[in-house]
Amino acid sequence: MTHQAQAMTATMADLPTAANSPTPPLCVDAAQVPLAGGTDPTYGEVRWRTLINGSEQAPRDMVLGIAEFEAGHQLKPHRHAEAEWYLGLEGSGIVTLDGVEHEIRAGVALYVPGNAEHGTVAGPEGLRFAYGFSCTSFEQVTYHFTAQP
Repeated sequence: MTHQAQAMTATMADLPTAANSPTPPLCVDAAQVPLAGGTDPTYGEVRWRTLINGSEQAPRDMVLGIAEFEAGHQLKPHRHAEAEWYLGLEGSGIVTLDGVEHEIRAGVALYVPGNAEHGTVAGPEGLRFAYGFSCTSFEQVTYHFTAQP
């Protein structure tokens, strides 16, 4: 075994495994997670399923969810300190990011930098996209909505 191979083996042996990791693996079926949202006019009509989320009892280092919109429904313009990403799953819509419109549809990914103003309006067939944050919990994200005329 070469010195490099030995070093890699030793490094791999030192990594946590599922059995000793402080953050064990997690498998979530989106169909088993109830929809939230859709009732607060501050947010718009968006609904979401938070699939991976941390807490003090079960820490995580990321948040993953699915946003769902009926035709023409929206997530009103807002900002938050954390960067975010979207990945289109079904339907289509427009994400306005710092005043620039971007189409989102299945297979399209968008990166939203921290503190960038962004909002979404679903197209005529509705919209579903995955979203994620690099933080420990969804509850940690503080939304600041833009005043609407």
